[in-house]
Amino acid sequence: MAKYTANYRLKKPGLADYYNIQDFNDNADVIDGKLKLGEEAKSLAESLQTSQQGMQTTLNGLQVKAVISVVIWAAPNTQVVLQQVGGNGAFSGTVGSSMELQAALTALGKWRLTYVYAGKSYSKEFLVEHIGRTTVVAAPTLAAAPWPYIAKLAEAGRAREAFMLGDSKSVSSSLGTYDMQIIGFGQDYLATPTVGHEMAGLTFQMKSSTPHSYSFDPSSTFDGGWANCLLRTTTLPGVLSSLPADLQAALKPVRKYTANIDNGAGQTTTDKLFLPSEFELYGYCALSNPQHYNVFYEYYQAGHVPNKNYNYWTRSRVKGTGNEAYPVTAVSGYLQASSYRADSKYGLCFAFCV
Repeated sequence: MAKYTANYRLKKPGLADYYNIQDFNDNADVIDGKLKLGEEAKSLAESLQTSQQGMQTTLNGLQVKAVISVVIWAAPNTQVVLQQVGGNGAFSGTVGSSMELQAALTALGKWRLTYVYAGKSYSKEFLVEHIGRTTVVAAPTLAAAPWPYIAKLAEAGRAREAFMLGDSKSVSSSLGTYDMQIIGFGQDYLATPTVGHEMAGLTFQMKSSTPHSYSFDPSSTFDGGWANCLLRTTTLPGVLSSLPADLQAALKPVRKYTANIDNGAGQTTTDKLFLPSEFELYGYCALSNPQHYNVFYEYYQAGHVPNKNYNYWTRSRVKGTGNEAYPVTAVSGYLQASSYRADSKYGLCFAFCV
């Protein structure tokens, strides 16, 4: 009696069976079919292996061909050198007027950036964690940085990566030459905001008030408020026009609120140069009404006292003994009013935003 093989059921005639040629033909057909399947499987495996090798080669090529890029934000004419930490990758170049330099890298991981601006060398390490674009800020000190570059970082919301509260930069104007220091990051509302860009990136204030004195307004009672006072309409515009052209181009008009003296609606103005208010400097309103539309600048929140070398005007108003409105004056670090009439003369300690 015939039996069958275990795997492909090939027929195995018994010793007592009659000879049948069909048995041999059937077995041959099964064997031929299985051999054909084996050959096709081998061919497919080889094809898949070749495709996989090709894909890996393509991927390796893409990684090498500038898919990994670093864009360096730096001042014009900054000399840049990039060196892979623990590897052989390297790049060098000079930043142009766009203040951006793109480098094609060959590997992810840690890189060291060395850059030279205005004869001074700086360095930092950073991590490239993904294929694509990585932006790195390569800033000199605030004192050395040009205003267009400061404005670029401020507009992108990246000034805090480069500078610190209290950092200062010298500025010349019709008032003389004074240091402007950073008192806030992203704290003032732009006069013309756009989606995702509602705040000015940086707020600066004079580090020291002027020893020279200026009248707030010819009206001793300050009737016109901040919007119409002499300081805002005449004195500060004159100072603005005397500032360096690159700084003027970097200034951002911001909305400033000045509280009324009788709890009524205050005034909102658009200013490029302005006097800080009582609340913005001290975080409270000891003399004027609460100014809900203003902020307490970060620099003073951190415990720094507004400068007290000379008496200077603030933007706030206060009611005097005869119900007149007077400007609030900062005297030796403290706030004073009532007897400080608007037609008196005191120093200036103006601010602006970039």
